[in-house]
Amino acid sequence: MADLRGNERGQIILVAAFALAIIFVAMALVVNSAIFTENLASRGETTGSNDALSMRAMVEANVGDAVASANRNNNASTATLTTAVNASVRNISRQTGRQAARSGRVVDVAYDSSTAGERVYQSDGTTFANNSSAEYPVAEDVARVTDGNGTRAFEIDATDIAAANNDSAFTVRVQEHGLDSGNENSWRARIWRVDSDTVHVRTLKNASGTTAIEDCEVTHDPSLSSVHVDVTAGTIEGEPCDALTTGPTGENFHFGAGATDNYDVSFANADEITGNFSMVVHPGSSLSLPSLDSSLESSPALYDVTVRYTYVTTDMRYETDVRVAPGEPDV
Repeated sequence: MADLRGNERGQIILVAAFALAIIFVAMALVVNSAIFTENLASRGETTGSNDALSMRAMVEANVGDAVASANRNNNASTATLTTAVNASVRNISRQTGRQAARSGRVVDVAYDSSTAGERVYQSDGTTFANNSSAEYPVAEDVARVTDGNGTRAFEIDATDIAAANNDSAFTVRVQEHGLDSGNENSWRARIWRVDSDTVHVRTLKNASGTTAIEDCEVTHDPSLSSVHVDVTAGTIEGEPCDALTTGPTGENFHFGAGATDNYDVSFANADEITGNFSMVVHPGSSLSLPSLDSSLESSPALYDVTVRYTYVTTDMRYETDVRVAPGEPDV
């Protein structure tokens, strides 16, 4: 065995340490290079995905407009509605396809399926009172759908709001089906006019006995002939209303929050508001529209439509089903 002196042992240790240092530096360079390459790849994928998602959002909006138009104008039957929407989807596919082709992309939109519903509306411009009654059920036993509310596109165009305070306010009430009294498992939106330029909404949400309250006020544009309240979208004349969406504390006040899976929709103090309204409800298995008369009407509607969306570039392919239910609240 070789006899190493103390200084020789020290030199060997120093050489070994130097060699290890070189190995560690080399490994760090390799790892950093791999991370950098992965980051670049991720950025490239994100950029392509963003383009695909942006186009998808545009397609969803266009299909939503087609569904809303069909429900208003082609509502003789569900078959007529389906034909009209299918034709619109083909047109949307052609238009977006031509637009995408200019930048080397392929986009295709194809009708897949739809869910039938009912549209309930008033269009004669009178008060919302029905059969001379200011309090009545509009739709009973409305069924929520998977990832959906069961009521959507509930819009009010009020040419006059006579109520001047909370006590006389026109009220939209949503409550668990079968609960005919009390406020448990309910959502109530009260609408009144503070003055000629200000509209007030107060929402009371009761979930299992606990009531939360949220208010909002929006200034009315006097140049407009009516006050437009999009109840399910949560806006008044296009301005967000905390009492119809999410409050400052994060509390959910969207249409129907607090009510359970099957609920009833009714009006109170309906003689305190004048104009027109429209809503689309999901039929479920036992939907009832008990208060239809000469002013309150209904017609077949499509509650939602599903389309197949495909987006292709030289680097990626994105294909998915897109469910479109315009005006459906997030609750």
